[in-house]
Amino acid sequence: MAIMASEEQLKPTAINRVTLEAWSQGFMVGALIIMIGITLANMRKHVLLHKLILIELILAVPNGFFIFFDPPVYGWFLSTTVIFLLMSWTLHNVIAWMKCKPFLGKRGSYLYIGSIILVQPYWILEIYANFVFFNGNNHALFTATRPYEAVFRDPWWIFTIINLFWNIRYRYELGLVTIMKVSPRFAILLICMTISCVCIIVDLLSVTPVIPIGVINPFWKFAFVFKCFTDSIILDDFKAALDKLSRHRMSQILPFNIFLDDEPYSPDACSETAKTFRWHGRGGDQNPAQHASKFAAECNEDLSKPTCIEIERPSEVKLPN
Repeated sequence: MAIMASEEQLKPTAINRVTLEAWSQGFMVGALIIMIGITLANMRKHVLLHKLILIELILAVPNGFFIFFDPPVYGWFLSTTVIFLLMSWTLHNVIAWMKCKPFLGKRGSYLYIGSIILVQPYWILEIYANFVFFNGNNHALFTATRPYEAVFRDPWWIFTIINLFWNIRYRYELGLVTIMKVSPRFAILLICMTISCVCIIVDLLSVTPVIPIGVINPFWKFAFVFKCFTDSIILDDFKAALDKLSRHRMSQILPFNIFLDDEPYSPDACSETAKTFRWHGRGGDQNPAQHASKFAAECNEDLSKPTCIEIERPSEVKLPN
């Protein structure tokens, strides 16, 4: 006797469920296509990080089309494109590691990337569970593994966000208002990070009895889109972006700008960037060596001339009798 597939295993037929799934897939695909265009327009050749971000976006696109197919193609296409989607999720964690790597020590960096590698067996199990759920009669396995999906996907991203905010506040001493004024792009990045965290929490609750919405769950798509936005908005690592912000802030504080436009300020390596003194009001740039030589010559010239200082003796003060 054949076992009938549950309603969740079949393609949705109710208007509200089909509309929700189609809308969320269209939202994800449209956002990814826009981000692919932004990445292509801003990426630099021979930069591995930029290429990985582009691959991350491309891998996730096919999973947004399975709603157009009918069974059995529906289940096969869904399960096949999930493989590329999970690869994109893992690649996102690798990209997050590369972006926050300058803030991690050697041991922390190994722990970060090593833990990503250690959870890959779960994703292999998830691929199998997804396939037998939508193309077979094994309902229990996917139901058991799905609630743990966020646990094996998002801790690295949460750590990256906390690490970035900590460095902004305590390492660079930058406030959110300052960031919004100096770099609206970086402010948008922080907003996208915050929204992704909210969507992750809702997605985690939606696969539990707290918010029982079933298999059709758009919240993981929202979280993924905003995570990808953080990759495409600023392609370089976070330290390089924060160095530029810090350099701009220092140029506003100091009475003269000692930093080059093409070399960002870094609190750890300010001597490497202080190559040119730009004295406002003196008309043009001055090489530090030339300025030092001129300053020393002026000092020697002034010291070679004797300086007489006349001190006037105060008059005597007579006290009244």
